[in-house]
Amino acid sequence: MNLLLDDMIARKRERRKELAALPAGEKLRMLGQILADTKSIVATPPPKPANPLRLKTRKAPLIISP
Repeated sequence: MNLLLDDMIARKRERRKELAALPAGEKLRMLGQILADTKSIVATPPPKPANPLRLKTRKAPLIISP
């Protein structure tokens, strides 16, 4: 478990260094893209839950021949 945590922390540090090395314009473009993606996620309403009362299946009548 400790190895996974150390790996996650190392990846986070690496991403932070990569982000710091980018020019300011690129950082602003990335931030704008992140904000646009977030807004599109928030603007998309979740699907309505299915109403089990409306999902009744019709059963064929039982025909018994004499």
